[in-house]
Amino acid sequence: MNFDFSDDQKMLRDQARKFLTERCSAKVVRASLDQDVGIDRSLWKAIAEMGWLGTSIPESHGGLGLGYLELCVIAEEMGRSLAPVPFSSTVYLAGEAIMLAGSDAQKQAHLPKIAAGEVIGCLAIAEGAHPPLAKNIEVTFRNGKLDGRKVPVTDGGVADFAVVVARSGDGRGPRDISLALVDLKGPGVTR
Repeated sequence: MNFDFSDDQKMLRDQARKFLTERCSAKVVRASLDQDVGIDRSLWKAIAEMGWLGTSIPESHGGLGLGYLELCVIAEEMGRSLAPVPFSSTVYLAGEAIMLAGSDAQKQAHLPKIAAGEVIGCLAIAEGAHPPLAKNIEVTFRNGKLDGRKVPVTDGGVADFAVVVARSGDGRGPRDISLALVDLKGPGVTR
């Protein structure tokens, strides 16, 4: 059994490495850390233009329709270069949650925008120091309204939307948990 990357995956890795080496120097990383937001929006736009934000998003929703191994190849190169972009929170946390649990309308509304780099997303699961287990979730989602606080939320300060994990039932089991899509610029949201 061959566990090596395919020629296409090696080419993708090499392309990502070359691009990020040229565009993501230590100077760029340090400069982004000196900003309030901590991300490099021009790099984010360039990565979107490369198509990498849509690596695992189906073509029918504006992505490249590649697999998770290709996504991991890109993510590894992002980590290697310390790319100051919200890739993990947007692509394989919020984006993946929408692909797995979103309605067709939610997928159509959000996935093409993620793939194009038009939005930044995040996953709001943690509630302070407690492990993010179903029994520990206190934020509620009832009658279409969220109530509670999620902290910390990776890239929540720069995100346009969040997938929020909340309790929707009366019990403490996994079936009492829902995911809610929240416009972080909407009324009632504080950061």
